[in-house]
Amino acid sequence: MASSITINGVEFTRYVQASFKIKSPRVVVWADPHRIAAKEVGADRGDLVLVTHPHFDHMDPDAIRVCAKDDAVIVTNPVVAAELSAKLKGPWKVVAIKAGESAQQKGVAITAVAGYNQHHSKEQGFNTGFLFSMGGQHIFHAGDTGKVPEMGKLGPVDIALLPIGGTYTMDEAEAAQAVRDLIKPRVVIPMHYQYATAGDPEKFRSLVGAAARVEVLEPVLKVKAGG
Repeated sequence: MASSITINGVEFTRYVQASFKIKSPRVVVWADPHRIAAKEVGADRGDLVLVTHPHFDHMDPDAIRVCAKDDAVIVTNPVVAAELSAKLKGPWKVVAIKAGESAQQKGVAITAVAGYNQHHSKEQGFNTGFLFSMGGQHIFHAGDTGKVPEMGKLGPVDIALLPIGGTYTMDEAEAAQAVRDLIKPRVVIPMHYQYATAGDPEKFRSLVGAAARVEVLEPVLKVKAGG
């Protein structure tokens, strides 16, 4: 099974948990980089780094340092920005946006989307997903979230990166329902499974059925949390 797939000129590589490199001919985006080292990054340091929330497996200052170009912009929410200011030293600009707010950075239009679950309420603003445009495609990275009604208000989504692990996130059935009833993407890539949580991507694929094309990517990093 491959770790990367190119969809209409945009390359998606899954590393571990919710960590992705998303690369078009003109921009490189890293989303929730975790446990990434320089050997994995190679020449693909990011123009943008998206951080959805401050859990250790999503906000990893060491990974951000190696993934981000010196002039990169880190886009996140105010909760993460407050923690990063103490943990991340360097030249990077940090842009914090709340759910419903948008920013244009490095030529990429980004909107923060509310994401919440039984552990973290919507009002906390702990987790935000990001809807952004690259290569003429609308891409949604959900971060850690349950199935929430905001997913039905995204507008057109071409590719959705959705958690299926069931701890702090949707499980396979909830994520499949979100695909069918709310997000309605053309392509969906499952994430956030078999690292610190459960989750079966093939079960998710079967539950999605014909509602969307499901692409399961093998993680580059074959590691477990704490290992």
